[in-house]
Amino acid sequence: MPAVRRKRAPRRLLATGLAALLTATSVLVVTAAPATAGPSRFILPTSGSWTDAHQPSTATVETDGTVPVGTWKSGDDKHTSRAYFTYNLAPFQGKHIIRALGVTEETAVNDCSKPREIELWRTDVPTSAPTWETSPAVREKVADIAPSAPCQGQLEVLLTEAVRQAVEAGQTSITFMTRIAGHHESKLPYGRWIRELGISIEANTPPDVPTELGINGYPYACELQIGTTTPYLAAKVTDPDAAPSNTEPVTATFAWWPVDDPTMRTEWTSPAKAAGSIFRYDVPAGQMADGRYAFAVRATDGVGNTSAWSAECRFTVDTTSPTPPTVSSTDYPADDGWYGGPGIPGQFTFSAGGDTDTVKFRYSLSGQPTTEVAADAPGGSAAVTIAPDRDGPRTLTVEAMDLAGNRSPATSYVFRVRTTSPTITDGNPTAGYGQPRTLTFAPRMEDVVEYTYRLDDGPEQTVPAAVDGTATVTITPAKPGYTTVYVRSRTAGDLPSGEGSYRFHLATKPTVSSVEYPINKFQGAVAGTPGTFVFEAGMPGATEFVYSLDGRPAETVAAGADGSASVAYTPMTAGIRRVTVYTRTGDGTVSETFSGTFYVSRAS
Repeated sequence: MPAVRRKRAPRRLLATGLAALLTATSVLVVTAAPATAGPSRFILPTSGSWTDAHQPSTATVETDGTVPVGTWKSGDDKHTSRAYFTYNLAPFQGKHIIRALGVTEETAVNDCSKPREIELWRTDVPTSAPTWETSPAVREKVADIAPSAPCQGQLEVLLTEAVRQAVEAGQTSITFMTRIAGHHESKLPYGRWIRELGISIEANTPPDVPTELGINGYPYACELQIGTTTPYLAAKVTDPDAAPSNTEPVTATFAWWPVDDPTMRTEWTSPAKAAGSIFRYDVPAGQMADGRYAFAVRATDGVGNTSAWSAECRFTVDTTSPTPPTVSSTDYPADDGWYGGPGIPGQFTFSAGGDTDTVKFRYSLSGQPTTEVAADAPGGSAAVTIAPDRDGPRTLTVEAMDLAGNRSPATSYVFRVRTTSPTITDGNPTAGYGQPRTLTFAPRMEDVVEYTYRLDDGPEQTVPAAVDGTATVTITPAKPGYTTVYVRSRTAGDLPSGEGSYRFHLATKPTVSSVEYPINKFQGAVAGTPGTFVFEAGMPGATEFVYSLDGRPAETVAAGADGSASVAYTPMTAGIRRVTVYTRTGDGTVSETFSGTFYVSRAS
């Protein structure tokens, strides 16, 4: 007989907690609970129906969320019913069921003075709504539903084991039957109406298989060669249950072993950290030697769920240094000769001599930055071009390196770089400030065609070389004090020279004299005696003197046509006094500063 729908009054809202659970149907609630908890989901039946012994071939599908259990009357007809609820467990496959709590409510009771004897049984999952005649096979009794709870209230029943066993068995559905116990099932006072059974399931998913396996700080780095017997192994552990409001604690178990002897396996489990962290295991000293190793990692969460082992990550421990390389060069031989010059490149060859551990070379020239170059093959050689930065003996330091980063003892290759910097001859070495000087540049290389020179940090200028390789330039320095001329040459073959330099001094400091108070002498007139101080410029074009006597504020006096000036000063106290003077030209050029002392005697 086909299933019929039973019409009843519209569903009432459940009281307090049950109402809240029902409104959360199929919504995942993530809780910030400790490690023994997990995300919860509240589920309602995917199908719910009840049978009637009075109509044994009829299945009644519940439509308003309530079902009869036991015996009840409709008019003069007596009915006895059992209810069936089927639930979808597919979302929980592969998860660990921590807790499953069934929740319902009595909406009507025939006689509250009679004890509640509602039983919950697990049955086979029916393919269609059961009838009294076609009810599914009963497997086992799961529980008595809240036998001691108050009449007509919310009822709870623990379903953890039943749900857990079904999930672990791979069942994607489970069906529960409710009935009144034994011979009381047919007795009217024991009958009642209940809400469809909802189940709050708290489940925990196993952690993900660890990822980002790496060695010594290199994630995703397997098949490495490392130069230490105490490497650290690392992996990232994530967990599907982790969320911003749920910090899921997990641990990582590291296992490592020699590739040629997997029975020599060592395992270590980390302390717990939040899922999403990088876990690190430092291999203790004395555990590894040179050889081939593998490691794998698995994760465990707070309720004991364990992931599968990761794919193994293999690596090689190699702590043996390669043999020192040999170094040779035809451009800069390591003998007593002098070759090339600063800036002139030469080729150097590094050879591993057949030591196949060597895959590259590390080199530096006399404290310059270190550079690495790959060998053309394991145990092979490499050719590099190096331009010495200055003349004189130079030392090229070279080390062989293997894949593990081990370095050989250094090979020191000493060669001599000849001096190629031009010479500078001053044709007017006594020239003063503002006076021209003739400088002659002469080569220390053959076939020089030009010179490039500059004064201090000024702009560079280039002049051609004469047939004899020299060049003459005229300069008029305009800076007081010391000036340095720098010059480089270049050959017709575009070879540079080293840099030559010539330093000279343009004296611009004024002089100071006084009859009454001799400068820098421990003698002088008595305090209160008027004195005259004569200033004489030390550079042409001076228009004024800026001076200070006895620490007083600076004053200015005009220079005469002869470049001198006189000032009067009467010191009033005895002791050593200071005088400072410098000159200034009309275009603002300032001379060097004269600084001296004079002595004022005490009256006897």
